Formats: sequence, structure tokens, C-alpha cells
Amino acid sequence: MARKKDFQSAFDIIGPVMMGPSSSHTAGAVKIGNAGRTVLQGTPENIEIHYYESFAKTHLGHGTDVAIIGGLLGYSTFDERIKNSVEIAKNEGIKIKFIEESGKSLGEHPNCALIKADSGDRHIEVNGISIGGGTIKIKSINVNGQCILMNHGLPILEVDGPTDNATINHLINDLIENGVDINEEIKTINQEGCLMAMHLNKALSEDTLDKMREKYSDLNFAYIK
Repeated sequence: MARKKDFQSAFDIIGPVMMGPSSSHTAGAVKIGNAGRTVLQGTPENIEIHYYESFAKTHLGHGTDVAIIGGLLGYSTFDERIKNSVEIAKNEGIKIKFIEESGKSLGEHPNCALIKADSGDRHIEVNGISIGGGTIKIKSINVNGQCILMNHGLPILEVDGPTDNATINHLINDLIENGVDINEEIKTINQEGCLMAMHLNKALSEDTLDKMREKYSDLNFAYIK
């Protein structure tokens, strides 16, 4: 059973407005796809989706395939194009592969999908789980080989690019000064740059996000909400 703090309100438990049939297998899957698109920062050219446990067994019958692809195309949970999303993607020349994994869930939850996607020289991997009512948690993010492990619901601000610890510390201070309520930071940094995810206690305003993007123009910002 999901813990209370995984849900922000009763509406999360009831579920969102959505294309059916299941909040866990459809609405949650759309949001996992949305998360992948947000981190990728554009429409994917290649998509590979690994399913685990319940998702692996029921993804076709429960509409998980069209839901995740719809999310990767930028569709919302109630967009009627979701039901044709796989066909739409293929017609746009996007290569798609679905893989049913037989082992234990990579995300330690039966409704788990690992998305691998490419756009230009950007490769991302996002492992997400659907915990009910259309609510998801992100278990890991990988951008161009840099990976962070996590276990957080939304909203999440992901930042990556060529930088150093001093710049990242300045960025965090700027976010706090602009009223951003950061619950936890997870990051990895090496000679090529940094990958960081910040779990937020409340929504991030578009104005603040635009300010950060302008000030730290060498970095990529992905706001998963």
C-alpha cells in the first residue's frame, strides 16, 4: 500500500480525468511518459520501453503501451490521441520497441517501466512506477551516461550540463532565494558535468524557472510535474 505522503490530496487517490481503462496502467503510464519527454527535452527519435511485473503482463490489454508513448509525445492524460499514439509515433518515423522483462521490478513495484529514448545527441533513461490514482514516483534518471537513484513523487526539477560544484551551489541558493521549497537534492558530478534532481515540496512557478534558465543558460532544466 502506498504511504499517505505519496499522495497530495484525495483527488490523487480517486484519480485524474483520463482516457481509460486504469489509473495505474494508463494515467500513471502517461505521466511516466511525460517525465521521459520532459527530461529528453523534445520529441524522441528512438524509444525503448522495458516493462516489469504487472506492466510486463498486462501492458497491451490495459493500454499501457499507448499511454506511455502518448506521454512521450507530450499528450495529457485526457488527450483522445492517446489511443492512436503508437501509430502516430511510427508515422512520424519514431522507432519503438517494447520489452517484457521476466525478473523482479527494477523499481521495486509491480507497475514499473524503464524508458530509454534518444533525441539528437541526448540519451535519457527514466525509471518510473505508477502507485495508484494516476500518481507516479521516479526511481532513477540517466542523462548521457550519468545516473542518479531516487524514490520521489512529483514535482521534481532535474538539472544537467557542464558545470561544477560551486555553480550548482549558487543555483540552489538562487532557487531558495526565489521561494523554491526544496525537500531533497540528489546529484552526481564528474569532469563532464553534473546531473541533479531536486524533489520539491510545492510547485515551481514558470517565472522562477525562466529566471534560472536565463541565468544558467549552459544548463538544461527539466521540470517534471
